[in-house]
Amino acid sequence: MNPSRRPERRRRRRGSVAVEFTLLAPILAVLGLAVLDVVDFLRIALRLERTAGEVVNVVAQYQALREADFATIFDLAGRVAAPYRVTQSDGAVILTGLGNTGTGAMVMWQRRQGSGGYASAFGTEGGAATIPARSADLSLAVGQGALVAEIFYAREPWVLSGRFLTADPFSRLQAFALQRPRMVSILRISTP
Repeated sequence: MNPSRRPERRRRRRGSVAVEFTLLAPILAVLGLAVLDVVDFLRIALRLERTAGEVVNVVAQYQALREADFATIFDLAGRVAAPYRVTQSDGAVILTGLGNTGTGAMVMWQRRQGSGGYASAFGTEGGAATIPARSADLSLAVGQGALVAEIFYAREPWVLSGRFLTADPFSRLQAFALQRPRMVSILRISTP
């Protein structure tokens, strides 16, 4: 075996490792960004769930709900969801009061703040309430009610967007929370 050939082999190996790394580096970078995208998605989804839960819990504690109270409630939603602007053009907060007055579950009232591009999954004010499949166990007996806080947010993913996924599941997030009110009187909104 000729000792002078060993350095030549090492140089060839080093060159092939550099070529392999050059080919794999963009793929590894895209995979790293995709992982960061998923982590960001989960972080925002958890914040939206927390916001919906906090908001509906606060609303459920009111003894009487007035029109003027909604400014405070929407401000709370914005503060809990910060830095995500759910009460501005990036998202929406929809508060809904459901009740059964003897004709089935109805949407007694509904208030929203933020973008108008989001529709409530529970129906519209004055109409029959639609209970989503995720909340199929909710049933309202005559005289009972429930409060719903829905939080929507649009985000711009780095990698997992329409370029790679046709359904774009990582762009529009939503969360909701249901709670029974402590006082049935808040199923009606009073003026002043």
